[in-house]
Amino acid sequence: MKKVLLALMLVAGMVIPALAQDKAAEKPIWDRGDNVSDMTYQTVVVDRVYDSIDSYIVFYQKQGYELGKVAIPKSWANLGTNHKLFFRNKVKTLSNSMTVFYKNNEFYKVVLTLPVDKADHVWAVAPNDVVSGVSQDATTLDIAY
Repeated sequence: MKKVLLALMLVAGMVIPALAQDKAAEKPIWDRGDNVSDMTYQTVVVDRVYDSIDSYIVFYQKQGYELGKVAIPKSWANLGTNHKLFFRNKVKTLSNSMTVFYKNNEFYKVVLTLPVDKADHVWAVAPNDVVSGVSQDATTLDIAY
């Protein structure tokens, strides 16, 4: 009798989960329909920031040993309706970084996480050869890996 009862429990333990279908398994648990965002972002490690008259030229790390270069106009930091440039003070445990936010796959804003002290090694004054190859009148910012 014990063997029959044990066999029935084993069969029930295998059959019941196979027959049960959960509707929640069809879509991810995090997707409730109202929490899907149209914002995306990319974060890169910043190697050097050159300060020029009207822009910041940011050298960031790409894949391997390559460096990417983008110019961020200083006018984006002006307080107004199109405030696109934000600075965040870097704490000692973080690395220097640049985060570019996109809304509906279009540039939205950029956040630079850097030390406030301009005497830090990441900050430098832009030499003429760095400024010459960079467009100063950008309206969007795209970073490439």
